[in-house]
Formats: sequence, structure tokens, C-alpha cells
Amino acid sequence: MLFGVEREAGNSDAGSVNVDKGALVRAILYSVALLYLFLDLFVFKGPLQKKIKGADPQSVEAIAQERARGVAARVYFQPILLTQIDRAIEERLWRQGQAVPAFTPEELKGQRLEALNQLFNEHLLRVKVRFNHEDYTVTEEEVAAAVQRFRKKFANQKLLDEALSNQAWAGDEELVARVRAKLEQEKYLAEHIEIAVSEEEVRSYYEANRGRFVLPERVRARHIFYAALEHPNDEALRLAQETKKALGEGADFAVLASEQSEDLNTKDKGGDLGWMSRKRLSEEFAEAVFSLEVSNINLVKTSLGVHVLEVMEERPARERSFEGVKAELSVVLSNQKREEGLNEYLRYLRYRDRHKLEIFDEMLERPWSLEQ
Repeated sequence: MLFGVEREAGNSDAGSVNVDKGALVRAILYSVALLYLFLDLFVFKGPLQKKIKGADPQSVEAIAQERARGVAARVYFQPILLTQIDRAIEERLWRQGQAVPAFTPEELKGQRLEALNQLFNEHLLRVKVRFNHEDYTVTEEEVAAAVQRFRKKFANQKLLDEALSNQAWAGDEELVARVRAKLEQEKYLAEHIEIAVSEEEVRSYYEANRGRFVLPERVRARHIFYAALEHPNDEALRLAQETKKALGEGADFAVLASEQSEDLNTKDKGGDLGWMSRKRLSEEFAEAVFSLEVSNINLVKTSLGVHVLEVMEERPARERSFEGVKAELSVVLSNQKREEGLNEYLRYLRYRDRHKLEIFDEMLERPWSLEQ
């Protein structure tokens, strides 16, 4: 068979041929399809062309569709919704103990750009970990332990639920997923960021900052407290004077503190306030505490009430030794190096993948997208 034409076997008439009608129909249909494609794509710009353009994530049509559904930015064509950006702002303010203020349009756009930078970083890390998932897996035991550590930050389940709700997390399932992703990211970063700190680095930092490693003068004191709000006029002072007299006659300080002190935090500990530096105390109380001699008992009147006060021990200011701060400094410097390395690595990713980061600027100028 050649081009749909064959010679009939045994027919001596060279001019007699049979036409393959099926091939002819196929050729006609093929030609019609090609003509339709040409007219749709290049002449009439019909539905097929629109569909193809719509499938192109960088086409005008695709971007218009993204904006229509609230997309404000993309990372590798993965959408970041305006609501996600505003939620990130809300979450940051919540962590700082602040409510969302009434931003001006300029302030709101600045806040959104700041939040978007962080979201870009998070998305880029997720992309890197996703493509290298098998190399950075974490065990169920590691995830469970991390979730438990997160839960311990909250006094009860109600506070935990409120925190998850404030961050728009869908309960325990999303909490576990986010913790797992965080652990995977940390394993990924551990291989890309140098965080080891040598003893030489620690010692060099210590020598350059010795003035910062001085323990201030401290005293350990105990008190029996009578609150001014609980006693009219000078009744608090009278009670304190009676207690001081009883102590002078041999009464046990700890026993009297447990029976009479109105400081609920210390009465069951014999009135023990622990070790204190001047910075921890109000000016009026610090002056009284640090002027007392050890074992002497005196009355100290403040705006809160009257204290029957005894200084139990005192320690002068002293410089902390290198050995005493080495472990603490190693942690501090490791965290600092990790933060610097992370920022540098993220800058590298942002520069390398800059063509994969898109911001739809006009979306950032829209009003606040969350309910207030």
C-alpha cells in the first residue's frame, strides 16, 4: 500500500486501482483538525487559545485569575494569599502581646512587605526540603517530643487551643504537621549552615567583653509582709512592730512568716525572697535591703505595705570566670552564628531564585483582609 492506493492482485489492467476510503477520511479529518487549530490559535483567538494561555502561569489571564482569588505573591508559582500575609502580621503582633492597630494604607503596605519577606523565606525552605525530603526525614518519636515541648509552653489545654486559633491552625493535626516541617527544615539547615563554635572563639569573645561578665552585688533576704490595702491607717505598721518585737524575743521567723505574712509567694517558704540584685527591686526597697547588715531585722515601709525584713546573706560584686560562662557563651555564640548563617543562606536563595518570586504589588494596597 502506498498513499492509500494498491493494485488489485491478479488484475492485469495497470490503470485499475482501489482507493482506501478509510485513509481518505482520516486525511480529511486530520486536515480539518489542523485548520481548526490554525483558526482558533492564530485567527479567531478562540477557546483553545484561551485555555492554553490560562494554563501558562505567567500569562495575563492566569495572573488575573490569581488576583481574583486573593493571591498577592507567588513562589515557584505557588500562591501566597493576601489573607496569609495579614495572618502573619496578626500572628507577629499576637506574639508581642499587641492587637492589630488601625494601619494607614502606607503602614499596612510596609507591614505586608515585611511579612511577605518572611513568608518568602519559609516557602523557599519548604521547597528545598520537599525536593530533598528523603535526606531529611524525622522520626515519629522526634515529632512527638517536639510537640510535647510546644504544649508545655501553655498552662492548660484552653490556652493552647486559643493560641492555635489565633494563628489560624486547624487544631492538633496542623500543629503536628508544622512541627514536623520545622524539624525537617532544621535538619536541612544543619547541613548548609556552619554553627559549630570553637573554644578559641568563645575565649576570644570573653576576653573582648569581660566587663559584661560581672555579677552584681547581691543579697538573700526574707520578710514578713503586711499589705497596706488589707489594713486601714497604720494598722500594718502596728502589726509589723509587734512581729519585730516577737522575733527579738526569740520567735521563729519562718513560723511567723507562714502564719502571718500576706505575701502568698513566699509565706510557705519562710518568707525567703531568694538572691536579689538592685536591678530586681524598686528603688525604695533596694535602698533599705542593701543598707541592712546581715542578721539584723528592721521594718521597711513601701507604697505596698510594711515588711519585717532580715538580710540572711550577702555577696559582693565579682567577675565571672571563663570556665563559669564558657557553656553559656557557647550556646549564645552558636545561636548567633546560626542566625547569621541562616540569614546569609536565605539571601543566597532569594538571589538565586529571584525570578521565581513574584509580588502583585497592587494587591498589597488593598484593605485589611481579616475580620477585626
